[in-house]
Amino acid sequence: MRTTADQLADVLDHWQSGTGPLYQQLADAIVALAESGSLEHGARLPSERALAQRLHLSRNTVTAAYQQLRDQEWLEVTPGAAPRLGSLSRGVMALSPQDRFARILVGQQPPLVAFNTASPPAAPIVDYALNNPSEFLGGPAVIGNGYAALGDIDLTRAIVDHLRASGIPAQPDEVVITAGGQQAVWLAVTGVASDGGAVALESVTYPGVFDAVAASGARPLALPMTPDGLDVTQAARLFKAARPDAAYVTTFHNPTGTAMSDEDAARLVAAAVSTGTTIIDDRIIGDISLDGVKRSPMATFPGGRSVITIGGLSKVFWGGMRIGWLHTNATLAAHLRHRRAAMDLGGPAIFQRIGAKLLSEHYDQTLAWRMGELRESLAVTLEVIGEAGLDWEFKAPLGGPSLWIRLPDGGAERFAERSAAAGVPVAPGSAFEVVPGAGADHFRLPFYLPAEDMRLGIKVLADKVA
Repeated sequence: MRTTADQLADVLDHWQSGTGPLYQQLADAIVALAESGSLEHGARLPSERALAQRLHLSRNTVTAAYQQLRDQEWLEVTPGAAPRLGSLSRGVMALSPQDRFARILVGQQPPLVAFNTASPPAAPIVDYALNNPSEFLGGPAVIGNGYAALGDIDLTRAIVDHLRASGIPAQPDEVVITAGGQQAVWLAVTGVASDGGAVALESVTYPGVFDAVAASGARPLALPMTPDGLDVTQAARLFKAARPDAAYVTTFHNPTGTAMSDEDAARLVAAAVSTGTTIIDDRIIGDISLDGVKRSPMATFPGGRSVITIGGLSKVFWGGMRIGWLHTNATLAAHLRHRRAAMDLGGPAIFQRIGAKLLSEHYDQTLAWRMGELRESLAVTLEVIGEAGLDWEFKAPLGGPSLWIRLPDGGAERFAERSAAAGVPVAPGSAFEVVPGAGADHFRLPFYLPAEDMRLGIKVLADKVA
């Protein structure tokens, strides 16, 4: 990929907002772009003369910036050729997608307490429905051939009603029923990302998205984050410069528990529309609001017709139902619906019928129950961390089921290894990071489990690992 002076100038908008001499600010800005993935390894940068003219700088300033980048091995220079971004560029994934995903999965032998996966136990209504399916459904549980490859009509209608209640004017032909949110993410990303294109991801994000990015042939582009969440202003700049095919974001953010305001979400949608970028709004935990504030789906903002919205039953009811969905335009939905059917012939019809009734008749009360359980588990988690005198650092999450914990002495990988050996595995930050090092001193601690399990697991970590 050749980076022209005009293209680089677009990305370097407001690059002089730093401190220090101009050459230092310019060099730092180029490094930041390389680390985020906005500039790929091997990208050819403009000549010193061309960049100086475009940025209205003296050539000496650009020469000094390039020299510093060469000294630090960020640039590779061949006589007579434009400088290339060198091997230190970090816009590539350090772990394989499979390695990342393995960090959040429970093995065939369940541990003492599984803190590496953010999956809740079944809600009581799910237990009742699966143990008494005919009674729950009000009729025979086993009917027909057992298939609903293109989606059960009652479940589709329930999803449409659910989306409309959130403000999305959905139609049945715009809905794709999937095997949980994970398959929805995979179908959405591979459906809109192109080979050689870019998919923008928050700089730490849900590990399950990386396999989809790799399968599409696209590259990950890191969107900058602050302690309060996505930096929307900087994200809009990267959209303008890199023009990614898609931007995958999570509400509430997984793993940090932060959230965008509606104003910021609307700005992000507007920026995506201006660059032809499809936003994939993963709302699997979108209703798990711990601060009591509802976050509007991105599809409800101006330009939101191009947004793909993902949802599912796993975080409110139970992941074992394996029911998720995505909402998009009717044309793409039809394509993805048949792709899904070709993959697995759809989920079992009986589960889809049960899911339809759960969603249409039991969602609000089950969400209230789940939030009560989460708040109790979170309170116990904070209590036990305090009692144990652990020096873990974290911000109270606005939503979602996890704490994003910083270890003051770093070493999250070693901490994860020791935790697994003690029977209480955790997911280290490396599983979530787009830019290597972005989560190196963090681990995710879900608090979905019952209070007694949270207490046991944290005590083991305090006694044997911390």
